[in-house]
Amino acid sequence: MATIRRMRADDIKDVEYVCRMTAGELSIKDEKVGRKMSKMFSTYYARECYDSCFVLVDDADKAVGYVLCEPDYRRFSKVFRKVDVPEIYKLDKKSGRRSWFFPVPYTFYSCKYPAHLHIDLLPEYQNGGYGSKMIQMLLADLKSKNVKGVMLIAGIWNHGAVRFYKRNGFKTIFKGFGENIMAIDLTK
Repeated sequence: MATIRRMRADDIKDVEYVCRMTAGELSIKDEKVGRKMSKMFSTYYARECYDSCFVLVDDADKAVGYVLCEPDYRRFSKVFRKVDVPEIYKLDKKSGRRSWFFPVPYTFYSCKYPAHLHIDLLPEYQNGGYGSKMIQMLLADLKSKNVKGVMLIAGIWNHGAVRFYKRNGFKTIFKGFGENIMAIDLTK
């Protein structure tokens, strides 16, 4: 049986593995692509703000899912670009250049929604209610820390994810360029 707990610093390798295994077929098959995906979407959070993140762990206390969150967009933008983008650039120049722009969509909404999140679960742990439980734990944690709001980006093509976020209270605040930017106002 899986359980949810707050992330610890020593969960970083498991979190990177979950990211790699959920980032698509190429990420699974090609280790370099997998490392790049982990650097782009999980390493920062597991390293910099694990105390604002939650993991789903199996009976051996190994992370099999996560909800990663940075409560402060400004810190994310600064540190991600300074520390992580150069690492991504070393793995793949094109992805490194694109990663520098990764924080840009969040910029427009960061005053009202300063936090943002990513969530992934290994396939065998999906559709069991764990994702919703992790989201609700995160939202309660952010409220207790007086964070005003949280946002995320979901691909327009990813209908299942968009439905999942809507079920968990997120509303679309921008739709365009192949993406939905979704958010929750935590002040209400």
